[in-house]
Amino acid sequence: LLSRCSRVGRGAPRPADSSVPRGNSFALQGGRADFVWRMLSPRLDWMLGCCSCAGYEQHGQGEFQVQLSADRLTQAARRHSLTKGDSFDITFTPRSFGDPGSPRGKGTPRQQDLRNHLDLPQLATYPQPPNSTEHDTEEERKAKLLAMYREFALELHTGMYLTQLTSSRDYSDIHCQLMEDMTTLKLDQSNGRIIEFPLTNVSKVYRILKSDDKWYTPGSALPGAGADSEQIVVVEFMRRKLAFVFKELAVSQRFLICLELLIRRAQQRQGEKGMRAV
Repeated sequence: LLSRCSRVGRGAPRPADSSVPRGNSFALQGGRADFVWRMLSPRLDWMLGCCSCAGYEQHGQGEFQVQLSADRLTQAARRHSLTKGDSFDITFTPRSFGDPGSPRGKGTPRQQDLRNHLDLPQLATYPQPPNSTEHDTEEERKAKLLAMYREFALELHTGMYLTQLTSSRDYSDIHCQLMEDMTTLKLDQSNGRIIEFPLTNVSKVYRILKSDDKWYTPGSALPGAGADSEQIVVVEFMRRKLAFVFKELAVSQRFLICLELLIRRAQQRQGEKGMRAV
């Protein structure tokens, strides 16, 4: 190809074309050759560059090495993939206490609508949220309680896994989900049975402590350091009890307070429906 281009570039004679005057044939051939050379020159440089043996001569007769350079991450910026949160994992949700700087996102438009239309039930006195301080005013405490209550209701509506203490004192993981009406709790025990518990049928909700297979009321002095103690939140229905196990005190308090608020809301909604029916 190079030899042919060089011959054309030097004006090698070609068969005369009857349609072109002989005086202009060499000029036309030279123009065509110049055009072809301009088209092929960049590609030839690329081909010759790829076929260069400079790398092989540099390393000698040893193995041929190819090194790909990339920007290296600093040790401080490295983060293992196992330590990253999975955005599609709804099994274990971060426990938010309604802080303004909570990393939780805004959610879908449907979730935002559920959160914004969920208000606190009418109570004479409201419980104190775990993240409140003694310097907070009554309005600030109520605002923190409302934020924590909405976040909890949204998490429970999405669904979460909890640890249940059965009547035989066995531990089992169950999936709990608040249904669309926000008044029915659905439990999936992963045995083919899904049970629905109306929150209006709850008679009592309380918290107890379990340590060394013994039961204590909150505030009691536990034997030893109490490091192995468990927080048990009991939800009593007419004919059944549900006991949920927590390791952290703040998480159990959050679950107890927010679930009780959902129960009071469901019962007040049922009472309002009864009044309208009358």
